Amino acid sequence: MKMLNLLTLAIVASLSVSACNRTADPGKVQQDIAKAQADGQKIVADAQAKYDKAVADSRKDVANAQADVREKNATNPPSGNASSVGDARADAGKKLADAQYDLDKAKAEASYNVAKAQCETHSGDTEKSCRDTAKATYDSEVAAAKSKNDQARQTSG
Repeated sequence: MKMLNLLTLAIVASLSVSACNRTADPGKVQQDIAKAQADGQKIVADAQAKYDKAVADSRKDVANAQADVREKNATNPPSGNASSVGDARADAGKKLADAQYDLDKAKAEASYNVAKAQCETHSGDTEKSCRDTAKATYDSEVAAAKSKNDQARQTSG
């Protein structure tokens, strides 16, 4: 009886260990990758649309500020009106920097999600290593986007 229990325990343990090292179903992995790619394309497209809108709004704001200055200069001698155009440009620069950051972050997120899905093709420590590498790449891309954003905001202010 003890021998049967030990044998059963050994079989269960062996099956448990082999299940941990089994890779995911290739068809399911491909579906997950395709879904991650589609979701990523949508995220990036939405961020690109917001960026494009920010560009258009910024151009409009600067053009309106320039028109206001021209109108004021036509009725009054030029005074400190140029600063309102400079302020509009600075605000526009900050809005564009933030929109660019959002776009860069969306691209990083999309790539990260696809990379995580691709990691499912591995198992065990290889899968963990793959996920760690994907996360490190994502963190690096977000940090680079943040740095780029900080620099752009400083130069526009």
